[in-house]
Amino acid sequence: MKVQKPCPVLATRRRLGSVEASSGPAGYLIVEANGGLNQQRSAICNAVAVAGILNAVLVIPSFGYNSVWKDPSEFRDIYDEDHFIATLEGYVKVVKELPDELLSKYDHNITNIPHLRVEAWAPAKHYLGKVYPVLQEQGVIRIAPFANRLAMDVPSHIQLLRCITNYRALKFSAPITALAHKLVNRMIERSSMTGGKYVSVHLRFEEDMVAFSCCLYDGGDAEKFEMHSFREKEWKGKFKGKDLDFTAGRNRIDGKCPLTPLEVGMMLRGMGFDSNTSIYLASGKIYKGEQHLAPLLKMFPLLYSKESLATSDELAPFQGYSSRLAALDYTVCLFSEVFATTHGGNFPHFLMGHRRFLFNGHAKTIKPDKRMLVGLLENMTISWKDFQG
Repeated sequence: MKVQKPCPVLATRRRLGSVEASSGPAGYLIVEANGGLNQQRSAICNAVAVAGILNAVLVIPSFGYNSVWKDPSEFRDIYDEDHFIATLEGYVKVVKELPDELLSKYDHNITNIPHLRVEAWAPAKHYLGKVYPVLQEQGVIRIAPFANRLAMDVPSHIQLLRCITNYRALKFSAPITALAHKLVNRMIERSSMTGGKYVSVHLRFEEDMVAFSCCLYDGGDAEKFEMHSFREKEWKGKFKGKDLDFTAGRNRIDGKCPLTPLEVGMMLRGMGFDSNTSIYLASGKIYKGEQHLAPLLKMFPLLYSKESLATSDELAPFQGYSSRLAALDYTVCLFSEVFATTHGGNFPHFLMGHRRFLFNGHAKTIKPDKRMLVGLLENMTISWKDFQG
C-alpha cells in the first residue's frame, strides 16, 4: 500500500472484461451496512470495492438499526466523513448524499430508488453482468441488505480498495478518537512496571453470547432456566427441539464455548504473564460479572476496562451506543503490546489485520487452540508445570 498508485477506474473495468464507460461515472451506488461495528466496517470496505468495480459514485453508507446491537448511530457518529471522502479521492468518488436533482426524480424518497438484491458472496463478474446494466440505465441503484455481498476472492486491485478503506480511510470520529487516546495513555501510565506495555483481551462472555453458544457453566439448573428464557426472548423457536445438554458437551469438546474470565486468566498465567501485567478487558457487560471476574482480578490485580479508566462524565455521551463503545475498545486493543482473542468474530479478525498493518507485521497476538486448551483445563491430574508446557 505504501507504493501502490490509485487504480484508474477504466483500467480496473478493462481487467474485469467489462465494457468501458465512455465518460464519467456510471451512476450512484447506495448501500445499507447492517450489524455491529465491525460487520458494518466489512460492509463499508465492500461498498468501496463494488463502487470501484461498477465505476460508480458511492453515497456514504447508511447504517441499518439492528435489534441486537440497538444502536441508532449514523456513519458520521462513528467515522470521520471528510477524512473518508478525501482518502478515497482518486480511487473511488464518495459523496455525502445524492444530488437533489437526482433525488427529486424519486420524490425525495430513497425507498423509491431501484432496489437490487444481490446474492451473498457475489463475484465481481456478477456485478458487471447483472448490476452494471441497471446502474447505467437508472443512474442510481440501492443494494440492501449488503452484508457479505462481495466474494472474498477478488482481483488484487479490487482488494487494494478494501485495504485502503479499512486501514486508511476509516478513521474514527473526533469524539471517539479523543476519548480512546486518553484511555490508551491511561493504560500506558498504569503499566509502569512493564515499561508502559499492556495486554488487551477481547472477552466474549456477555449474557447473549453465553446463551447463543448453548454452553453450560457452573450455574446448575438455575443457569439452564435463565439461558433458556433468554434464548426464547431473543431468538424465539430457533433452538426448539435441540438436545441442548448434548450440544453443550459437544461444543465444549470442539472448543466452541466462550472462555470464562477464569479460563482466560489461567491461560495467561500459564503462558508466563505474572500479577504485575496490566490487562485491558474489551467486552460488553459480563454475564454475572462480579462472580465471574473475581478469579481473573485475583490473578491480575491490574485489570482495567473502559468503565474503570474513564470517568462517568467522559463515558456519558457514549452510553446507549454499543458501536461507539466498541470503537473505544477497538482503539485501546489496537495499541496494546499483546492482543488476546478468546472467541473469534469480526472484532478480533479486523483487529489482528489492523495490528499487523500498523506494526509492519510484528504485532503480538494470542489466538488459543481452544480444543487443546479445554483438554488441559479439564485434566484434573495435570501438574502446573505440564499445564504451562
